[in-house]
Amino acid sequence: MKAHRSSSPSRILKAASIPRTATSRSRSTSPSAAFRKFATAVSIPSPQYLSIRPPNTPAAPAVPSPLFTYGNTSPVNEDLFRYTSGRWLYNEAEQMAQRYVKFDVAALHQVIASATGSHVVSMEKKEGLFNKSFMVKLANGKQVAARIKNPIAGPAHLMTSSEVASMDFVRNHLGIPAPKVLAWNSKAESSPVGAEYIIMETAKGVELGSVWRTMDSKQKKNVVTSLAALEQNMLNAKFSQYGSLYYKNDLPEMSRARGKLLASGSRSFGNTEKFTIGPIASRNFYEDERGAMNLNRGPWSTPEEYLNSLALREEAWISKFAKPNIHDDPFRNVSGPQHQEEHLRALEQYRSIVPALVPSSKKVLSSTLWHPDLNPGNVFVSDDEERRVVGVIDWQGCWAGPAYLQMSAPSFLYAGDVDSGLEFPKLPEGYETMSADGQSFAREHHRAKMLYKLYEIKQLYPYRIDQRETRTMPVRAAGRTWKDGVLPLRLALLDVFAQWHELSTPDVPCPLRFTRDEVRQLKEQRDRYLDWHDLLEDMRATFGLRLYGWVSPDEYPSKRALLEGTRSRLPVSLTSELDAVLPEDWWPFRDTVPSAIAMAA
Repeated sequence: MKAHRSSSPSRILKAASIPRTATSRSRSTSPSAAFRKFATAVSIPSPQYLSIRPPNTPAAPAVPSPLFTYGNTSPVNEDLFRYTSGRWLYNEAEQMAQRYVKFDVAALHQVIASATGSHVVSMEKKEGLFNKSFMVKLANGKQVAARIKNPIAGPAHLMTSSEVASMDFVRNHLGIPAPKVLAWNSKAESSPVGAEYIIMETAKGVELGSVWRTMDSKQKKNVVTSLAALEQNMLNAKFSQYGSLYYKNDLPEMSRARGKLLASGSRSFGNTEKFTIGPIASRNFYEDERGAMNLNRGPWSTPEEYLNSLALREEAWISKFAKPNIHDDPFRNVSGPQHQEEHLRALEQYRSIVPALVPSSKKVLSSTLWHPDLNPGNVFVSDDEERRVVGVIDWQGCWAGPAYLQMSAPSFLYAGDVDSGLEFPKLPEGYETMSADGQSFAREHHRAKMLYKLYEIKQLYPYRIDQRETRTMPVRAAGRTWKDGVLPLRLALLDVFAQWHELSTPDVPCPLRFTRDEVRQLKEQRDRYLDWHDLLEDMRATFGLRLYGWVSPDEYPSKRALLEGTRSRLPVSLTSELDAVLPEDWWPFRDTVPSAIAMAA
């Protein structure tokens, strides 16, 4: 059994308890072989020659954050409102529109001055994919952070109001060093600023990502143990329902949880009367046309209600709005045509087995707040030899959900597979006969696994469940069938079918049925799916692209020229071979989301 990890479509397929079939394709006509010819033809290195991040090091940020300085005497320009930290090589108009927000700069300055008692000297813009953050220098020498929510971040009002309430709760009731909020507004239409904003204190200490690689084993252990201690405070607070956390005054009464905030048996955390659990603020329940639909967004009283809501949400959207082959990232696009009926049938099958997916342990079902993204940029450690966690930022999207679905390891820990359990990792066989460089690499790898194992034993192991992958993979696949394809869900259902007696009582018949031909076809489809997405990952690595085709502004002209000229230079014999072994429209560097103007026409 492997330790729990977040689930990409490929991970869902690889984790399913069915063996990969032997392929009838010859080596020379496989996608991988075709890619090697492709890489040679365009005179760019294959992925194996690209630099690989060594283990036990934090991943580079998804988006670099160049700073844009704005002082009181500078003219206001569009760079404050639009996204300027990168470009997209495809679907750029859509990506930019989702990150454009205009606001009144003078009004924001006034809000900051009122909240801090000092006027603004300068602002530096530091962008992420979902928000615009400004590091604000004040006349009194202090600094605060001002954040403006981009439209892509999530639902209006709910996302900001939930984040503020969550930071207040974890900071003042659970002892988590979240930023102190100085001022905020979640209703752009009634704010002089004209946008949702949060003004907060900056985090103490130093960003973990800037020091993690230089820290020794003892310091890294201090990070893990101090973080686990803080998270334990969150695990001690068990809520009465599942959903996002709000101040009661920010929700209509009909949207609030009924009864007390905390579940019976939960520890007392002072006077929490001003808080309530309300509808989930996750952007997955609001993206595309979902925001205007009448969906069950919680709060939910049982895990079955929540698990069913994921499928019902997608069924409603697919029935009315789904359009084949429109995808915000063609590198995650699905090969071949998509049929609404096939998706709806799979989602109906998923709902039929929901009771068997829910573990029996009340502990793992407890409604628990959990930080949604513990990457090294969101964790701050003390600026001393101890390096203990002193700050945790970016609580956007935090919600109270079933503990067994919420809990996962921080992304800065070891990213590979580690056997779950109490046994610690060992050095690889043959270590004594390795070269000095090989032994050094093996020790580094081993230390990374040991650190992950320390976190697992302290935090994850007490919340272990039997048949974890079989229970969680359908849940993670059900909410994304149109984006990731229906195959991950169908294979997850096949895994449930194969493991049914371990999930349910023997006298409960499995509602799923698969013929031998269906099983054979699903395995063949999985092999093609994995080949296809392996090829896409190789192509993306070869061209040096990040998710969604993001590149830095400096890279954009050369990358655009490279892509525009590459396909036209490919030999006819190679394109014919690629057309034979790959899906239609295999060339992924293209717009796949129609512009608003085109859709209106």
